[in-house]
Amino acid sequence: MTAEVLRPADAELRFGEWGPAYLSKAEAAAFGTVVLRPGDAFDNHLHERHTESFVALEGEAEVWIDRTRRATLRAGEVLHAEPGEEHFLRNVAGQLFRAVFVKTPWVDGDKVERPWQPEDD
Repeated sequence: MTAEVLRPADAELRFGEWGPAYLSKAEAAAFGTVVLRPGDAFDNHLHERHTESFVALEGEAEVWIDRTRRATLRAGEVLHAEPGEEHFLRNVAGQLFRAVFVKTPWVDGDKVERPWQPEDD
């Protein structure tokens, strides 16, 4: 495969106007994008073998790690969820949240759903 320029804005998001979308997958890493509109949430889950890193491009999202640690991820910031760490993202701000995610190494089928969401304050 030759080098190719990929644009997150061109990705076909899983839920139409929002959600995740892969841009490329290779053994070393998978790259994708995630878009959350105000009020959208991406279900709590973990990965057993790969680290998932988020690079926020636009807006901000609330991120929960292992149901106990809450962080706000803003444009220009990076967050890593290590293997085994549950992570839940939701947009509680008034503008669109957009990020790039990187899964290293790429392991197909490495997502484990862990249904949970934080209680509203």
